[in-house]
Amino acid sequence: MQKRGLSVAAYHAGLEAAKREWVQDAFLKDNLQVVVATVAFGMGINKSNVRFVAHFDIPRNIEAYYQETGRAGRDGVEAEAILFYDPADMAWLRRCLEEKPAGMQQDIERHKLNAIAAFAEAQTCRRLVLLNYFGENRQQPCGNCDICLDPPKQYDGLVDAQKALSCIYRVGQRFGIGYIVEVLRGANNQRIRDLGHDKLPVYGIGKEQSNEHWVSVIRQLIHLGMITQNITHFSALQLTEAARPILRGEAALKLAVPRVLVVKSRNQQNKIYHGNYDKKLFAKLRKLRKSIADEENIPPFVVFNDATLIEMAEHTPTSPAELLLINGVGERKLERFGVAFMALIQDHLEGYE
Repeated sequence: MQKRGLSVAAYHAGLEAAKREWVQDAFLKDNLQVVVATVAFGMGINKSNVRFVAHFDIPRNIEAYYQETGRAGRDGVEAEAILFYDPADMAWLRRCLEEKPAGMQQDIERHKLNAIAAFAEAQTCRRLVLLNYFGENRQQPCGNCDICLDPPKQYDGLVDAQKALSCIYRVGQRFGIGYIVEVLRGANNQRIRDLGHDKLPVYGIGKEQSNEHWVSVIRQLIHLGMITQNITHFSALQLTEAARPILRGEAALKLAVPRVLVVKSRNQQNKIYHGNYDKKLFAKLRKLRKSIADEENIPPFVVFNDATLIEMAEHTPTSPAELLLINGVGERKLERFGVAFMALIQDHLEGYE
């Protein structure tokens, strides 16, 4: 960042006290634009005009995330909270958790870790996810988060919701997400047979859908306030009053089409980045992306990421309908950036440099 002309400093426990004090004072006085720090830095900051908080690693729980991002925009002016998330980080945190002594405290920490993972992978308004987590059941989206600004594709989710809610009810509201998904998909295991749940009418009613699909559906229902997780009973899923009209078919329900994370082999990943796409067009698309990002003062990946540009360079979409078929292009981005990218692709196909 310093090489890019930003005034930036580091802050962590290993620095001398005088250096830490200097960094904090310089940041408060706007002599530093950015501080790269451990979470301890934010706890001592009383600065109203923080314009963004970026997490390079995911926090261990939503409470910490909420407190840390709350440092931004205290002056009432628009601010950004950016979270870089990699499922591999969650795997590492879960391994660390399993090394702790078993018991209630470990169960609570596991519940909180699952909640922050669900937040990071949410397909519903992130503000609603946060508020519902803290017991404030709201239904009106914020209109400001990444999900609201670039919504995932939706489908009529009423039947899927009824299947999931019915399954939770039929097994006595005593089991977590993993078990509910097993029953829905008709898993043939000893636990389900011993409990007699293979005899229930909900057993196997979701076998046509993947494990990831049902996890996504259930998480969305949690975020929408139709299901709660009982932290004192192994995060068992329990229905709320909001589930009643859905079960009765008295209300419509739109759910997001799950963005299933497919773990590819190294060869498949290499195919994505070294496959049959137009390298020259890709370079032009990157140049256009950089130009737009500089003009709007946003990071290039906010326009489109490299994987999206590679797909464009491979499939050369020149109409809105074709561009919408590219992963990473939604209605909002089509409206905002589509014309420029389609024009560039068309010019390239016609041989213009």
